[in-house]
Amino acid sequence: MKKYFFLLLLIIAFGCNTKQLKNDQNSFPVLSGKYLGQNEPGLIPEIFAPNIVSTGMTEINACFSPDYTEFLFSVIMPGNNFVIMSMTYNGQQWSAPEVASFSGEYSEADPFITADGRYLYYVSKRPIDSLQAPKTDWDIWRVEKINGEWVKPEHLDSDINSNADDIYPSLTKDGTLYFSSGRGGGNNRDIYFAKSNGNSFEPCVKLSETINKYWEGDIFISPDEDYMIFRTYGRDTGSGLYITFNSDGEWSIPQNMGKEINKTGAELCPMVDPDGKYFFFSSRHIIAKEKSSEKLTYQKIKDEFVNSHKSPGMGKTDIYWVSSDIIENYRNKSR
Repeated sequence: MKKYFFLLLLIIAFGCNTKQLKNDQNSFPVLSGKYLGQNEPGLIPEIFAPNIVSTGMTEINACFSPDYTEFLFSVIMPGNNFVIMSMTYNGQQWSAPEVASFSGEYSEADPFITADGRYLYYVSKRPIDSLQAPKTDWDIWRVEKINGEWVKPEHLDSDINSNADDIYPSLTKDGTLYFSSGRGGGNNRDIYFAKSNGNSFEPCVKLSETINKYWEGDIFISPDEDYMIFRTYGRDTGSGLYITFNSDGEWSIPQNMGKEINKTGAELCPMVDPDGKYFFFSSRHIIAKEKSSEKLTYQKIKDEFVNSHKSPGMGKTDIYWVSSDIIENYRNKSR
């Protein structure tokens, strides 16, 4: 029943009735190719799939499967509800966005599919026990793909999950899990990692103060663990998305990704596609730069970061993409 409630909220949020939604599904444009038929960007970020994925409603979390037959993203709806949407590709055209098969009953976001395509990790407020009420904090879950379908959600059974928010899972190709956690107390969040020991994980480890000096969340770890992009605020060099590089187990001092990416300082949700060709992130660039005369202050940015997984207080966001060549430019600067 609750899944239908989420669908109703989507209809309300899109500003259409059921008949209109059905018509939109029937008239969905034919989109083909890896990237939903979109013109691929260069070194200047562009909105990804405007009026298809990026509608200005509040979309975050771009995520492709390794074989590019599924694209997922999250939508923040009225009532502080998050839902994961899915589009599938049959080799000829992409389907219209629908609520993912494992989502829609509880608030859920941050999808990440492993390099082998076997597991999809995400965050949820679903109860650990079906007899309990939904949680008030986020936990990390995963679903396994069996016979082409995502099966029953599984709560991670190690010390990955705490009594605070544990969010934004991202995994290397050898199965090391990176995530952000508020277990340190207050409104702070730090980045942790946990090595895979097969079907589960070893105890998690907090990264050093080179990374965890301020508020850190929304992590993308590269498949080879040679660089990491994350979201932060409170640094003298500004807020937004930062990048750091790994050399022999030591992370470089994080770099602000610059005004090309951080237009507002409230950018979030970094992701690089499985082929490593494009960097995706979420931003309210257009709204902040063109449609709003209100001055964006540090306190507003801070409030948006703190509340981003509690309410749609960040404003309406779109998903952007840009050539991953920019990552090599940052790498050169770090040397």
